[in-house]
Formats: sequence, C-alpha cells, structure tokens
Amino acid sequence: MINRNRLLAALLFSFALPLAAQVNDTYVVPAAANVPGAFGTRWQTRLSIFNPQLDYPLRVSVTYLPTGGGQGDEVLVDVPRNSVALWDNVIGTVFHSQTTGALLVATFPEDNPGVPDQVLDRSFLVHSETFNNVAGGTYGQTIPGIWTGLMDINFDGISAVAHGIRNIASQGWRTNIGAVNLGRTQVTVKVTVYDYDGNTVQSNIPFVVPPLSHFQDRLPVEVDRGSIEFVVSDPTQQAVVFPYTSTIDQLSGDPTYQSPVLLASAKALYGKKGMSSDALLSPGRKIDVNFARGVRESARHLGVIVAPAPAAQ
Repeated sequence: MINRNRLLAALLFSFALPLAAQVNDTYVVPAAANVPGAFGTRWQTRLSIFNPQLDYPLRVSVTYLPTGGGQGDEVLVDVPRNSVALWDNVIGTVFHSQTTGALLVATFPEDNPGVPDQVLDRSFLVHSETFNNVAGGTYGQTIPGIWTGLMDINFDGISAVAHGIRNIASQGWRTNIGAVNLGRTQVTVKVTVYDYDGNTVQSNIPFVVPPLSHFQDRLPVEVDRGSIEFVVSDPTQQAVVFPYTSTIDQLSGDPTYQSPVLLASAKALYGKKGMSSDALLSPGRKIDVNFARGVRESARHLGVIVAPAPAAQ
C-alpha cells in the first residue's frame, strides 16, 4: 500500500500543468445508465460533446462498455465547429439499451483525415450528468470526462483516494463504488476503507472487474465521513482502470459523485514540462488514442449518427 504522505506531492507541485492536460482527444465517462432505480425512479445519462475548434468539424467516436463485460458498441458523430452535440438519454436513444456501463469518447486521426494529427487539433470537451426525471424537475450527479486512471500498484506504486464517504444504512446513506477496466484481461480493484480519524475499517477488499467493462457495487462496510483508497492488481500491467464513488441520500435519492484523486505528482502523471507530445501521451495512467483504438476495435460499429436538434423554444 502506498505511503499516505505522498498525497502532499499531489497537492504541492510547483509547476503548471502542460497545456495538453487541459483539453484532450480521449476521455472516459466512468458511469452511465438507462435503468430504473428505487422508489419508482428512472436514471438516465445526458452526454454533451463540445467541439472548441473554430475552423473545422470533428468526427467523434463514442464507445459504450456495458457493466459486467460483453461486446461494446461504437457510434461516430460529427460535431460542427464551435458547437455542441447533446443527448438527454445517450444509452437509451443512441445505444438502444436499458443497462448501465461506461463510455469511451475519442477523436481518431483516421476518422478526421483533414485535421492535423496533433492532440490539440483534435481536442474537444465532454460532460455528462446521470439524473432522474421527476414531476418537480430533475436531480442527479455530474460525471466528468477524465483520462487519468490507475495501473497495477506493483508497476507504478500509485493509488487513488476519495474522501467524505458516508455509508450508514440507519442514517439513510449508501455509497456505491465502481470502476472501468480498459484492459483485455480481468483486474482486481482492492478497496481500503478508513474512518473519520484515519483508522483502518477494512483493508484490501477485492472486487474483480472483467476486461473491457464497467463494474459497480455497494461498499460492503459502513463508514461515516471516512475515506476510501483504491489500488489495482493487474499481472499483465497493461490495463488502465478508472475507479469512482457515488454516495446516495436514500431519503431524497440524490447522489454525489467523486472521481478519486490519484496520489501522485503531475510530473508522474503527465511527464516533465517541455517534454514532447508523444512523451506526454505515453500509455499508462493517461490514456491516448492509441490505447483507445484497441478498445474500440473490440466493439460493434454502428455507423455515423446525427445528434438531435435542440427543442423549439
């Protein structure tokens, strides 16, 4: 297990993140859904893709990885320059599924032959919300697109921590933990739970995540305002895993999502300032299109779709 003092390194690095760390051409949305929930709720995921390029459209690949494994599905969407493509229920209306899973969103050079083959030239932004529609409005959680995950703990010594965790049935709090495995073999995500004062509640609780899949389950021990540390065991040392937590107020049904912070310096995650773009995009904790290409190659290709037009005002 990593020394918890390494958190200081993650918080006190003295140089600015490189520009390539601000926008990207590859993102993971670790959780998405189109399923019924408790108390008559219905959860769905709104996905928004923004093309910030002022001179040209981008063709964006969206691959859906289902919970529990199985073959995923990929669609392509053309997003005009300086424009947004948005679906209020991407799993239901695009992938025609009533399931849960995760999304891999990327722009590939082969899909954008007229665009310079550079990360910034193919960069775009992703935002998602998984929410419930009720008569009085909506409530839910924002789930950002991210691109830095965990590798095998024996490979790089990096873990990730989420804090402020509440999982107490008697008080109406439930915390789910989840992860996306972008490897071609199964991995084990080990979870250690600490209480409010930093004492270990339970260590190295194992959860097996199948290849190219999403996983979610309830945290199996109770804790109030504690923290969770994630580590990954992957003998192949090829996968990148994106863990998360979602804490639900069971009285209202309102959830709060967290992407755990990786306990590493920016230098370890993104490389040294002034390094080449290839070095900044080396496979591992930060995924790139080369890594993403291997994921989409395993999916069914559903063709090019058109984003729905905004509703008339």
